[in-house]
Amino acid sequence: MTSPAPTLPNTSVCPRCGAGLRCGMVAGDAECWCMQLPHVMPVPEARKPPAPSQDGAAAASCYCPACLKQITDERKNALSPAPD
Repeated sequence: MTSPAPTLPNTSVCPRCGAGLRCGMVAGDAECWCMQLPHVMPVPEARKPPAPSQDGAAAASCYCPACLKQITDERKNALSPAPD
């Protein structure tokens, strides 16, 4: 029986919904999951780790997968030409 892959710690909090998430850029991963989505907004080339807030939680820096997918879909639709 194989054990499940370890869950990597969250590095950020989504500013839209408050969900915890792992930002690969903040964590220093080779690539972040967000790079697999269509590029409809700028992604910083490098990001400093978030500064802890007064309560010790990481500062918000990225959208969670669900919110970023929704934002990406909305922006793609807004950029698509309207059918005649």
